Amino acid sequence: MFRPYFLARALTGLLTGHNTLRRHLYLQGLLESPLYWKCGVRQETSAHILCECQTLASLRHAYLGSFLLEPEDINLLAPELFFF
Repeated sequence: MFRPYFLARALTGLLTGHNTLRRHLYLQGLLESPLYWKCGVRQETSAHILCECQTLASLRHAYLGSFLLEPEDINLLAPELFFF
């Protein structure tokens, strides 16, 4: 089971973009490309992974109940859904 601090930290990182996803690391100068390695089409951001990426559509549907989400929809989801 995850500790409350870890859950809060991970959820905050997903929602704010301050995390270890490629776009954030690219902005810090730690990577040469911000593109998501699974699709190679868009920058690896929280919004892309949680809402848009076609490569993750079936997983998104299984865990979050929809193949595609709008960023506004994320606010309506229960935080427990992000930590399976």
